Amino acid sequence: MRFVFVLLIGLFVSIPSAKTADEMDADLLIVGGTESGWAAAIQAARLGVEKIVIVHDGRWLGGQFTEQALACVDENKGVGKVGWGVDWHPMKRSFHRFGLFKELMDRIEAFNTAKYGSPMPGLPHHGPSTFRPAEAEAIFREMLRPCLQTGQVVLVTDRYPVKADVDRSEKIPALTGLWFAPLDGSDPDLHVRAELTIDASDWGDAIQASGAAFEYGPDPPSRYGEPSAPENAPTNEMNPITWAMIVAESDQETPIAKPSRFDDRNYPRATHFSLNEFRDLDWDVKKVRLGAIRHWPDADETSKRQLSVYSVRRIVEGRTSRDGKTAILLNYMNGQDYPLERLPAHVADALEATEPGASQKNIVVLSRPQREIIFRDAKQHSLGVLYHLQNFVHDRAPDQTNSFRRFHLSDEFGTPDRLPPKPYIRESLRLKAMYMMREQDGRNRDGDTKTKATPRFAAVMYPDGLFAWQFHYDFHRTGRTYLISENASGEGNQGPWIDFHKPLRHTNFLSDRSVFPLRSLVPERFNGLLGAQGNLGFSSIVSAAIRLHDQRIHVGQAAGATAAVALDAAVSPRQIPYDRALLESVRHALCGQVDAATPILLWPFRDLDSGHPAFVAINRLAALRLLPLGIRDVDFRPDDPASSDWIAEVVAKVEGASLPPEWTSGTRGEFCQLWWTVIQQQGSDGWAFQRLSLEDADGDGIVDRDDALLFTPNEPIRFEIERRVLSADRDGVPEIPSVPCQSFDFCGPGVAVDDGFVADHGQRYDHERGYGWTDDLRQHHRKRNRIDGPGDSFVFTRETATWECRVANGRYRISVCIGDSGHDQSLQSVSVEGHRWIDRVSTPEGEFIEVTGEVSIQDGRLTVDIGSGAKGSNTCLNWLQVEGPLSQRAK
Repeated sequence: MRFVFVLLIGLFVSIPSAKTADEMDADLLIVGGTESGWAAAIQAARLGVEKIVIVHDGRWLGGQFTEQALACVDENKGVGKVGWGVDWHPMKRSFHRFGLFKELMDRIEAFNTAKYGSPMPGLPHHGPSTFRPAEAEAIFREMLRPCLQTGQVVLVTDRYPVKADVDRSEKIPALTGLWFAPLDGSDPDLHVRAELTIDASDWGDAIQASGAAFEYGPDPPSRYGEPSAPENAPTNEMNPITWAMIVAESDQETPIAKPSRFDDRNYPRATHFSLNEFRDLDWDVKKVRLGAIRHWPDADETSKRQLSVYSVRRIVEGRTSRDGKTAILLNYMNGQDYPLERLPAHVADALEATEPGASQKNIVVLSRPQREIIFRDAKQHSLGVLYHLQNFVHDRAPDQTNSFRRFHLSDEFGTPDRLPPKPYIRESLRLKAMYMMREQDGRNRDGDTKTKATPRFAAVMYPDGLFAWQFHYDFHRTGRTYLISENASGEGNQGPWIDFHKPLRHTNFLSDRSVFPLRSLVPERFNGLLGAQGNLGFSSIVSAAIRLHDQRIHVGQAAGATAAVALDAAVSPRQIPYDRALLESVRHALCGQVDAATPILLWPFRDLDSGHPAFVAINRLAALRLLPLGIRDVDFRPDDPASSDWIAEVVAKVEGASLPPEWTSGTRGEFCQLWWTVIQQQGSDGWAFQRLSLEDADGDGIVDRDDALLFTPNEPIRFEIERRVLSADRDGVPEIPSVPCQSFDFCGPGVAVDDGFVADHGQRYDHERGYGWTDDLRQHHRKRNRIDGPGDSFVFTRETATWECRVANGRYRISVCIGDSGHDQSLQSVSVEGHRWIDRVSTPEGEFIEVTGEVSIQDGRLTVDIGSGAKGSNTCLNWLQVEGPLSQRAK
């Protein structure tokens, strides 16, 4: 810990005193030292902005990474092939890491390797990357330190904005400065004047002080036409806060004191012991889903990756690390979330004492002292989780080796209660921006829920996109229910409570592979101000999907680059989406301009690593729509040979262009590098946007503030499930036979098969059963939950395998189907009775090959061989039908 302590000492001595700098001028003011504010400052500094001031309402840089203690990293996630990370992760990453997020994580993981012996020392179930918050904060500060030392960036701490300077001389008002007060509530003692301000605070402090328009709480369906927007939701309902805790292993038992108002009945979800005890309590909301996870592993399972309270977000595994001590993040899995509606009676009473009606207001618009009332109760609720584990659960656990009684709250935060300085804040206000991102723009359209999702680009790819993102619309339990027995009159909100998922507030909907539009950083009717962190132009539903560790850093980078370009060109950021040269300058700043920086992924390719030589060229061409890309072309394949047909498609995208004479042959990536050079030489005039009017740029009758596709005439975007229209021999759906037949569904145990089908689970041939495999394939089956019917499951082999079925001698009509509803599959082969019917054929995800033919059986067994044995092949057999024996007439 000595290394971190030294860096933290440097943190405090490097902070200038606000008392000596009560009047400051800046090119760029950043409110909030969150991960987004930090990224904005570094990005703007790299682009040459000369005077940047960060004013933060705390002392730790890094937001959810550090002062909110989210020490187990969430990243963009989605279905399909791994972009970065390990195969065991339950939700595999959508992209390779990129931008400042990658630079930060590389440093964190290098530090972890040096100290703990592994870049990912926690071995968590949910992760895999973890860190100690204080150590991560030191790295945030180390990365900003060069700018602090030169004075390009000035950092002021423990201040928050209380009033604003607003120039109202023009049609659109402009923020020109902010006044800041100490956290103790005394009078303002710092005044910062700035050309531009970025609000990267937790609660949109600068936006609120300025008077710029914003929204908060649930969006009704009438506001943005979102398919899962709730009707008549209370204004204080939103994604809950959580007071995370870091606990570290002790040498002896170190139980905490009993929290105020503690009741074990608050925690039926904490562990299986808890659920068994409190399963049947009389909550005033019926049919609340409970469920629980294991408490901690037994002594012989300590280091395994597994789902338990102990290991789900473990940040250092002591048995396998050099440190020798386990550290754990406790966050949300055990009923730790704190909903913001139906506040407990004692909290509501305390709020009402400050202001009539305060208990019904959204937390966004409460004062700081009012929020503290909620925060104090949220802390006690979280501490109750730990107390419950250390006592109720400890007393019931047969193996107490890893009991939480041997863990203490970490002292790394330096707070009196040893808790992080701030709660984890999932949802803030939402800046009323030039464009408000809507659920229907990006929600996956393969089916009703994410179980049907396949890798694809979003229905709307915004023309001013600045970085790639994907996640599910992740609402934790926003509702709160109380015990009837404690509130006999039906009123009061007294006693124990638990949280629950309200209708339409869940994690069942997934975004497709999307981009974030520059317009969602810019206020609709306010100049001199940009949003960042969670204070952005999106709906409440979309905010639930753009709040991860990496996304918040990408947002900050995008805001920093937008500010730098606007300042350099002396224009308002609102002009940039309409000016091709300015927009491409922002993209250049993010992807290509700074040689020492890791570029940002502009287009959401799955297989493109930021270290690839063609990364910049491919991204810039894709953002300009100069590559032939279908909605499912999520892998660019930069190292595949560039075919002449593909090159012709690329060249045809540019009017009057021709193939460069210096091109002979090479990869797709190499051609993109050459082609990007050609495009750059042409300049931006050929790609200029044609703005038909000030209110409706493309003249399609949709005003710009509601037009996702700013320069493409279109109808209003609506969510519709898109069913791919496949031919009968490619859809994986068997035809209903006109004569009796045997039908086999190759699937795993427990899969319900359609009427008329027999399940084959990959067992060896059994004479009494009359069918089966020559080898045991019972572990070689998958079900994707993407489509209905036998096409959704399969038995597979990466080599070769043989299936047989006992039949009478004669002639038969055989139908066979191969493919995978959820993944591409390569080089599949099928032979029937020694005749090759399918020869090394690949299928894209969701498409199949169905072949029907006739064979003569003379040995009493139908024999089917699958698999080509080729390297990288994977033959997936979905179903098979046997009609016959056929009569001479039927033939």
